[in-house]
Amino acid sequence: MKSLHLKVIRRLFITIGIGLWLIILPSPLLAQNVALLLYDSETGRDFVGCLNCNRYASESVCNKYGDYGSRYSTQSIWNRYGKFGSRYNTNSPWNRYGKGLKIVDTNGNYYGLFSISQHGKSTVPLVQLLLETYKKNDDLDILRDLLCK
Repeated sequence: MKSLHLKVIRRLFITIGIGLWLIILPSPLLAQNVALLLYDSETGRDFVGCLNCNRYASESVCNKYGDYGSRYSTQSIWNRYGKFGSRYNTNSPWNRYGKGLKIVDTNGNYYGLFSISQHGKSTVPLVQLLLETYKKNDDLDILRDLLCK
């Protein structure tokens, strides 16, 4: 029972923390509505979803019924057993030693890597916030729920 209360409190603090950061951080990317598109860093061709698109868009990582947002899809960053959600796959953003995913916009402008490893990590505030939150709690379900609300 005590661990359940700790989980609830932990989730509440994480939610409040991310919410405050999203409100306080002045991000030109969010202000300009630039879609952050994720691609396999090895091939550069395999699309893995849109990080900040509307949650109802088919390409959004927040569309829980879509290929990129479902916890069960092999193409989703939220599937711990899929290519892009496993902490053991080098292309996954959750692999501490891997390259992660390439972030670009619709014009092909490069925004670094979506990866918890330090190699080429993106400086986009939203990406940094997501990665730091993942490092603290190691829970994709909590992270997805926070990003996609």
